[in-house]
Amino acid sequence: MDPVLLSHVAVFAVSALACVASLPHVRSIRHADTRRGLAALLLSVAVWSVGYVGYLLAPTAAGKITWYTVGFVFAFVAVGAWLYFCAAYTGRPPRQAPYRNVAIAVFVVLTALKVTNAFHGLYFTTAWATEPFPHLAIRHQVLYWLVLGLSYVVIAIGFFMLLERFHYTGADSRPLAVLVGVTAIPVAATLFGDRVEWLLPLMYEPPGVALFAVGTLFVYSNRLETIRLTGASDKPAIYLDADGRVRDYNTAAREILPSLADSIGDPLASVNAVVAERLETDGVCSIDRDGDPRSYEVVNTPFTVGDVPTGRLVTLTDVTDREAYRRQLEVKTEQLEALNRVVRHDIRNDMAVILGWMETFEGRVDDDLEPVLDRVLRKGTHVVELTENARAFVESLSEGEMTNLRPIDVRETVGAEIAAVRESFPDATFRVDGEIPDVRVRGNEMLSSVLRNLLENAVRHNDEAVPEVAVAVETTDETVRISVRDNGPGIPDERKEEVFGKGEKGLESPGTGIGLYLVHVLTSQFGGEVWVEDNDPKGSVFVVELVDANRSDEADRSDEADRSNS
Repeated sequence: MDPVLLSHVAVFAVSALACVASLPHVRSIRHADTRRGLAALLLSVAVWSVGYVGYLLAPTAAGKITWYTVGFVFAFVAVGAWLYFCAAYTGRPPRQAPYRNVAIAVFVVLTALKVTNAFHGLYFTTAWATEPFPHLAIRHQVLYWLVLGLSYVVIAIGFFMLLERFHYTGADSRPLAVLVGVTAIPVAATLFGDRVEWLLPLMYEPPGVALFAVGTLFVYSNRLETIRLTGASDKPAIYLDADGRVRDYNTAAREILPSLADSIGDPLASVNAVVAERLETDGVCSIDRDGDPRSYEVVNTPFTVGDVPTGRLVTLTDVTDREAYRRQLEVKTEQLEALNRVVRHDIRNDMAVILGWMETFEGRVDDDLEPVLDRVLRKGTHVVELTENARAFVESLSEGEMTNLRPIDVRETVGAEIAAVRESFPDATFRVDGEIPDVRVRGNEMLSSVLRNLLENAVRHNDEAVPEVAVAVETTDETVRISVRDNGPGIPDERKEEVFGKGEKGLESPGTGIGLYLVHVLTSQFGGEVWVEDNDPKGSVFVVELVDANRSDEADRSDEADRSNS
């Protein structure tokens, strides 16, 4: 066999074998689209190379043209696979690519033209030649060069994606950049093959792609994967191996931790001990940046193959503003707790003493002072009630109260609160419309505060000589609605949502604004809602809708049964 022919056959045969041999190793790539793209690239280049081998060795002209056409078609498939791989590797989902359907249509049309070249000759013509050895010479036509130019544009886009990702990571990606560059070297042979005596006018990219595949998969496989992981993160990212040593990082991480420079292979603890300490707990640490202490949240994402840990991705998120706000909230919480202690102890105790002394004057003062004493007692009692609201409000903000939910008997709670307000407001009329069903709602002991505030609000904001308040309870499929009706002045539509806002006091109300806001906060914590409607013929209806504890428990049991059966 002619040495030049043998060298051509050997180059393409070795390229095909290298691509096929690399295919099993592709399974080690965890990212699905990257894995599929590289597998498609290797397989298409292998078929492309085999097509050229068949073209060179087939004994007949028809066989040579058939094999050449197969390689010709799969060369174009390889271009698409290359772009798919580059897009997936650099974090650009191929299935969401713009003009994807147009690209597929162009591919189908050009492939059809290649397959049918024998009828139109727009791609290539053939003629027997003797130099550099006897062979069926391929003479490329205009359409070939147009498609070749389009292919190189697509390939260049893929190169740009890869080099951009390598640059963004900030790590030493020069070995991979060199491999990518080697892939482009055969372009010169393709462009000038018809001008060199010992080259045939073929596409010589398969050897370059094969070299890229072998180099990345067998020599720099970890580098390929770590650059993809660190580069895919918009946040500062560090990739560690199973032993906690730095394998890669991106530019953003190096800006925060300058000690990352030249740290490949070093334990993270030697790079930054504070960050290393947070790996197991995903906590927040403080990092000094040019004299400015910043807070960063450290998140650790492990990677495993089967049950074997292979590494972890560490991301750093700047949470300085969040931490400052959290510290402000802690200070405010401490202040609220201090206020709660003052309200519960000092003010309540002092008011109890004052009321005790004032009650000793009942029946002992002149008739003209009786109204004054009565008013002082009522205002004093109101102050005590306000301290109860303030206490309940502070307690409602604590995490323990929010999470301690259990079934609460509605009939018992409504009855107890109506009895309490009847004693506080003997001049008002309270009634229950219909029968209160034997039902329980999801809540806690703070449900009493919700009902008491609504009942007291219905009296205090009432302008009638005899305030009338009616309570009704009705059930729906999954909820229980408690409504409190009054015969007061009502609430305009534009105020119906505002009355539940912080600091809202209702119409000309002398109240503190805590009561209805407390109702809103507590109802939300119970997983319910509260709103206000118009009463007929006048007044307002405050409706509290809560979760039916019995129905929710049945639903939970049903879901558990379904999960166990499945």
